[in-house]
Amino acid sequence: MFKNPVSRRKFLKDAATATAIGTLGSLVVDRAYAADTITATEWGGNYIDEIQKIAAKQSDVKINWQLYSGGAALILPKIKATWPNPGIDLVAGWDLSMQAIAREGWAEPVTVEKVPNLADIPKKLLIKDGAGNVINIPRTISSISWFYREDKAPFEISKIDDLLDPRLAGKICFPAPSNNSNLQMVGLALHRGGDERNMEPAWDFVKELARSGNIGRVATDDSDINNSISSGETCISFEGGGALPVLRDFKIKYLTKMDPESGFRTFLYQEGWCVLKGGHADAAFKFANFAINAGNNEEFNRNISGIPVNIKAKNSDEMRPFVFNSEEMDRYIYIPDWTYVSEQANAWMKRWEQEVMPLL
Repeated sequence: MFKNPVSRRKFLKDAATATAIGTLGSLVVDRAYAADTITATEWGGNYIDEIQKIAAKQSDVKINWQLYSGGAALILPKIKATWPNPGIDLVAGWDLSMQAIAREGWAEPVTVEKVPNLADIPKKLLIKDGAGNVINIPRTISSISWFYREDKAPFEISKIDDLLDPRLAGKICFPAPSNNSNLQMVGLALHRGGDERNMEPAWDFVKELARSGNIGRVATDDSDINNSISSGETCISFEGGGALPVLRDFKIKYLTKMDPESGFRTFLYQEGWCVLKGGHADAAFKFANFAINAGNNEEFNRNISGIPVNIKAKNSDEMRPFVFNSEEMDRYIYIPDWTYVSEQANAWMKRWEQEVMPLL
């Protein structure tokens, strides 16, 4: 879904990269700045372009933007090395990096008093530190789920066990564990009583699937999936919203809001901000609150092809399968332990190569 090449999608394809140590662009802070000036980190490309447009609509807070030269997780060792004076007030990140900030205790607690627009954001998106304080200000969400091309599927697919139906011989494009953080298999585990920490049910399922002959292609990235589905080689796969602009000319059914008993689970990850302690917290909160009001959150996400977090923001009709209110999040969404998932990336891929590939 995200257009920016340095994005969460990179992690979802290769989770190991999210914990790598790299170099962040120089964080030079001019201490002569007034108290209403903050230093904020951001991704490049259309991300920085669009957030600067939002910032230009207000004059209360001036922002010294510092761009990532790699994934958001690469800022963490820089903060740790300079703590308690990191020279950063507002840190852009996603689940993995924000959870790390929560564990370290670096973030200012976020309250509705400090960020009134937080009241319009689903509570399921809020990350808490060890003391129970909310530490993140969400701004964008993306969902990852199963979908199928209705004009190429031999029957209506309504439950995960349908993947084993012989009528789907060669029709499944199954992502390798290196893609999507292997959430496709986490979903199989959930269906059979496991989860990301108990993946044996998933391995049993995927081996059965491999033996069935229903996997027509193993995808190593989103392009593999989109090409296979668009060509008609296969008809069903698992991907994030990035499939939408590529496959919008086809009749696609997104299995995002399925009864949990069906086994089709939707996964969600988010992007947002943390306000670090010791800096210009009040000004950082003020800008973040402005940026996530319904209008601004809608505009920003529309222009980066993201989904707004503010429940009052509007979405186009084609985005509706990927938009969840608070009740729908509780019913349909599963948010994994991203840190644990990232640590399993290499082991899962190795096991796939040793135990599943020979069956294909």
